[in-house]
Amino acid sequence: MEFLVHNISHSDLILELTGDSALKTSRNATSLLARPKFSLFNIVSQSIVQQLDKLLTPVQADTYEREMDSPRFQLRERCVSTCHPVGFRLDVKPINLESFPLELSDFQLRASDETIAEVESSWKHIRITACFFPLLGILVPKWLQVLADVHSAESQQLLYLISGAGIPRNASHSICGNSTEYTAALMSKFVSAYYPNIHVTQIHSGSNIFRSHSPSSFALLSYPCCSYDDNVQFMTRQLRPVLEAHRDLLVTKVGDHWKSHFHLTIAYADGPPARLSALNAALRVYQPSYLHVWQLKTFWHEKKLSLDDVDFHPFENVEATPAVAVADLHDAPLVARAVDEIKAFRDQFVQGEHLGEVGQFWLRKSRKPVLAVLLVEKRTSSGDVQVVVHRGMNCEVSMPTGSLCAERNAIGSALANDPTLLRQSLKMIAVLSVSLHPLKLAPPPPPSLSSTSLLLPAPPALILAHATTTTVTTAVEASPKTGRKPKRPRTISCDASVPSIQAALDAVDASAATEKDLNPLAPCGACNEWLLKIAEANPSFKIVTFDSIDCDSVYIHQLL
Repeated sequence: MEFLVHNISHSDLILELTGDSALKTSRNATSLLARPKFSLFNIVSQSIVQQLDKLLTPVQADTYEREMDSPRFQLRERCVSTCHPVGFRLDVKPINLESFPLELSDFQLRASDETIAEVESSWKHIRITACFFPLLGILVPKWLQVLADVHSAESQQLLYLISGAGIPRNASHSICGNSTEYTAALMSKFVSAYYPNIHVTQIHSGSNIFRSHSPSSFALLSYPCCSYDDNVQFMTRQLRPVLEAHRDLLVTKVGDHWKSHFHLTIAYADGPPARLSALNAALRVYQPSYLHVWQLKTFWHEKKLSLDDVDFHPFENVEATPAVAVADLHDAPLVARAVDEIKAFRDQFVQGEHLGEVGQFWLRKSRKPVLAVLLVEKRTSSGDVQVVVHRGMNCEVSMPTGSLCAERNAIGSALANDPTLLRQSLKMIAVLSVSLHPLKLAPPPPPSLSSTSLLLPAPPALILAHATTTTVTTAVEASPKTGRKPKRPRTISCDASVPSIQAALDAVDASAATEKDLNPLAPCGACNEWLLKIAEANPSFKIVTFDSIDCDSVYIHQLL
């Protein structure tokens, strides 16, 4: 399942007002773009919804690409085939402003002061002839484009439209006059008409989401979108239960693999900061990706669409610190020292792997070696600061007693080496996952030719598959040279009968079988608790992980 959650704001709706005469100050145009003012959003949207049963004419807008290298990101010339739906035209029965009743002053016009003056003097009968949804017009195509890139184009697609209202500054205005509930109904109609495969759900933050209040305070809290606490309650009491129902359905179908079939994307467009912050906090448990609309008014100013106005940010990129090339660590000498030490440790491990019992005993269960290097700063008797390096490696002597992780091993070694060690002296720890060479069965010895000997097969002996002359360089060069650990294609549908989804699943299984590099490798829960205790006394303590066994790039993470 693929989910897109979009919080509706007043930037989501633009209208077209048409008069009864051409405007000389605007190249003889007979129509202008407009927006209803704050407290009139509800009545305007409601009036348009009443026309939804009539025949609506689709409106498509030209789609342009931006010159991303130019200082002002100018729009390029449009290709012939790039058009996307943006709204409806009310050709059958335009809405007269006199029927509300509304006046021209109730709208914000996209026009110069000279043109507005001409409109006020010459337009006697004004009608609403079209409605546009510029943000949804670029969000949905961009979202579908992302799904196609991750092999999820045929998955179940669900769009959640969140509406609400704010408390007006003018006490004489209706408290629900600025509501976007009917705007959500318009947008739902828009998606159903142009994208029939997307299932739309409207969720409105009405007064029934809060606990009981006194009558005097209840009216003020019926539609708040400015209170963070109330927004958190709305998200956790109304939005999350709907998502959790879909999650539970997946759990019954695929068990503990449900996360591989459940992906959430949050649209970051416009809206109150409290609303967007609460939305992100409530849904963070699902590790959402983000569609960030960084240009909200392209259609308003130029009457054009551009998918370049939307940036897609996977959760991994938002949550993680970007990788830094080792060659660029000029301003971080301690990190560079940690990288040099972990490389030396890696080379020594690979070179001497066949000489000991790492694969046969110390790591015979998981066969997943992890190396750690802890950097400690100690002040000598002369007052100089000295960097002391302590190494650690994981081991599994007895599985019932658990394994000893590399990070805790390094910390224990540092303490054993210096019982006067302070937590403030621990500066950083570097963690690297390396690979053991595979084991293979030795061929059984040939049977004896003596007639008196028993023809019993010899027990198979485990031998290392590589020769003792294997060099360090060969082992390192065999590792993948990717910038980050490859991520699983997001195959959302549980129906493996779909050819493209089955092909994606097969590709995932094939890549999983050949993938050996576990970097970057974050600390386990137990190690993370140890490191948090150290960071309480030393907030600048860092964890350094690597893009691959080659250690070409590093991720620097600070716990606090």
